[in-house]
Amino acid sequence: MVMDRFESFQMGRAIFGLGDYLIFVFTLLLCMVIGMYYAWRGVSNSTNEYLMGKKTMGIFPIAMSLAASSLSASTIFSVPTDVYLTGSMYWWIIIAVGLSIPVSLYIYFPIYHQLQLVSSHQYLEMRFNHTIRRLAALLYVIKVIFSLTVMVSGPALALKRVTGLQEHVSMSIMFAVCIFYTAIGGIKAVVWTSTVQLCLMYGSAIIVLVKGIVDVDGLENVFLRNFNSSRIEFLNIDFDPTTRHTVWSLTIGGFFLFTAMYATDQVFIQRFLALPTMRKAVISHWINFLMLAGITSLCCLTGLVTYAFYFDCDPLQADIVKHSDEIFPLFVIQTIGNFPGLPGFFAAGIVGGVASILSSNLNSLSLVILEDFIKPFFPLMRDGKASLVTKMAVILFGCVIFSMALFTSKLHISLDSSLSFVSAMAGIILGVFSLGMFVPWANATGAGTAIALSFATMMTLGIKTHIAKSDGLVMNYQMKSLNADGCHSPNSTIVNSSTVHFLIQEGDVPALLRISYLWYTVMSLSIVLIVGTIVSLLAGSQDPAQLNPKLLCSLLQRRRSNKATSQPNIATLHPTASVGQRTRTLLWELPRRLSPIIEVHFPNN
Repeated sequence: MVMDRFESFQMGRAIFGLGDYLIFVFTLLLCMVIGMYYAWRGVSNSTNEYLMGKKTMGIFPIAMSLAASSLSASTIFSVPTDVYLTGSMYWWIIIAVGLSIPVSLYIYFPIYHQLQLVSSHQYLEMRFNHTIRRLAALLYVIKVIFSLTVMVSGPALALKRVTGLQEHVSMSIMFAVCIFYTAIGGIKAVVWTSTVQLCLMYGSAIIVLVKGIVDVDGLENVFLRNFNSSRIEFLNIDFDPTTRHTVWSLTIGGFFLFTAMYATDQVFIQRFLALPTMRKAVISHWINFLMLAGITSLCCLTGLVTYAFYFDCDPLQADIVKHSDEIFPLFVIQTIGNFPGLPGFFAAGIVGGVASILSSNLNSLSLVILEDFIKPFFPLMRDGKASLVTKMAVILFGCVIFSMALFTSKLHISLDSSLSFVSAMAGIILGVFSLGMFVPWANATGAGTAIALSFATMMTLGIKTHIAKSDGLVMNYQMKSLNADGCHSPNSTIVNSSTVHFLIQEGDVPALLRISYLWYTVMSLSIVLIVGTIVSLLAGSQDPAQLNPKLLCSLLQRRRSNKATSQPNIATLHPTASVGQRTRTLLWELPRRLSPIIEVHFPNN
């Protein structure tokens, strides 16, 4: 009988045995031992080694750490659930990642490599001023705190279903272990624990997937049942930006989101700079892409298997679970719950996923606090004190995020709302870096105004959208049909999902409040670039000739160099021409040519 498989869940029996606890505890101890090992090796005695690994890190551990930092434990739950509810379109995100990596590697990273930065925000002080640097660093801190706060609630709920541990207990364990090895072991401990944790994530995903395929009698049944419910979908080319997942939103919106992540996020730039050569950085990022594509594909396929498992008795319709984020933990219980050791291994993968992204971000956050907020005021700080500051920053922010996570776990903030906020913040940061690299005449006034306006606009939009979603005014119209005909229980309620989603018509809510979360990065980036460019023109643009060429995109550097080489006699033809005029390209002449229109005076030099 179909409902028999729900009995253990309804009774709330824990599925953890002695073997499961041993595996679970062993993985926690392994992470702590790695941290203690690098503390014993003395990595915390030098901030260069503690934060940058003395630029001697290897390709493979950095690649594994990049992949683990690109994911989160929430990915293991959110992606299968998303595919279960809306179909297979999410697979297109792999294309977006593949497009973003070469852009990051060959356009943004060479600038960081030439300047030999420690914090990525140092670039903004070199290009604009210290105010823009600290403003961008502050936005980064806010983004990290919010994203880490929200992303631990889903895994904590899953641990409760699998292990029986309450959310506050599982969160306490994850944060305590993570803060411990991150604080004492530095980036080397973070990188090597991320390597172990990514292996655990892969292993747990594969175990659940394989057992699920066996339970539904093979892949043929998986694809047949999903095809019959229209979940096998790859060519939704709807141009409507309010459609959540389309080819365009996933490839274009996803491209800018992952470019913001790889090209400007301190976590990824720090790992890039921890490698000794550019060649090794390129190799590590492509290995990261393969690992990320693999785990994303596993999660998408698991979503299809989950639907095939519940194709005739959806747990939501049957009132077995209250929220969609409980579907995948239930599936795990149903598939591997009776096999000693497997629940423990899966729980270890959950903790590994949370710990990897927590530790990576806490380590990078401590670097930002030291380099962008403390060292500018105390430039002669001794190495020992600087090392102590980074450790205290890890502990302090770890505790702050833990406290906020306990509070927000009761609020049930939707995944789309949290992704919208993070995407908007990432777009602002990408925008100000791109403004500096691609718009030579942009100045600090333009950059600061653009950051402020973009932040105010996107936060207003995000808050209004979250309120509308919380009130049920914004629905996910891409949800596929859910069937509860196979459920035989007095408390099951048969509901046709198509009747639910059209009770509220699309025209009742402004289009901006329904726009897909994947376009938030594009929107905030566009505001920064447009406003920053216009305000710079109005406020008296930066003379490109006075900029260090290393601060500009390499393509602009080559164009400037070629222009100067192709016109060697310009000084003879025009004796009064300045050095800036001799080297200025047509692109850089644009502000001067527009000056009569907007009535801005540009001096000849």
